[in-house]
Amino acid sequence: MELPRLETERLVLRAPSESDVPAMPGVFHDPDIYAYTRNIPYPYTPDDAVAAIDRYRRLADEGRAMTLFPELIETGEMIGLAVLVVEADRPVAELGYALGRRWWGRGYATEACRAMLAYGFGTLGLDEINAHSMVRNPASARVLEKLGMVSLGEIAKACEKDGLLYDAHGYVMNRAQWESR
Repeated sequence: MELPRLETERLVLRAPSESDVPAMPGVFHDPDIYAYTRNIPYPYTPDDAVAAIDRYRRLADEGRAMTLFPELIETGEMIGLAVLVVEADRPVAELGYALGRRWWGRGYATEACRAMLAYGFGTLGLDEINAHSMVRNPASARVLEKLGMVSLGEIAKACEKDGLLYDAHGYVMNRAQWESR
């Protein structure tokens, strides 16, 4: 899968590269980011960053996931990640994201995810995009609600992390809902 470059009012979402490795621990090394995400380790080391870049590339090459790094247009700082994990057998994907703590509460997650939804429904031709927010992360649920995603309620043991299952709020949006928003 060729990774796009998406632009919003304040962000550029672009393909990850080796040049991001030095900045990634500064963005993702946070116990709360670890607690609220499924695949970001803590502590987050440069070796984790190298492995992540390799994994993002491999998943893109296999057509399984599109991971982009939002960066601030104003400063060029990489502030996190946004991802669409595409199902192999139908036009459905799962939306995920993580931002460094310094950028929480400023609308960047909503802005980045809105661009991912537009690309998923527009360019990729997806019929449905879903997302999960761990129950212990109400700020993430608010982002998904701001996007206009429809709540499916609390789903027991919906998210796996480190071999354990956690309750999550489920969200979904289909193409018609996206087009009518």
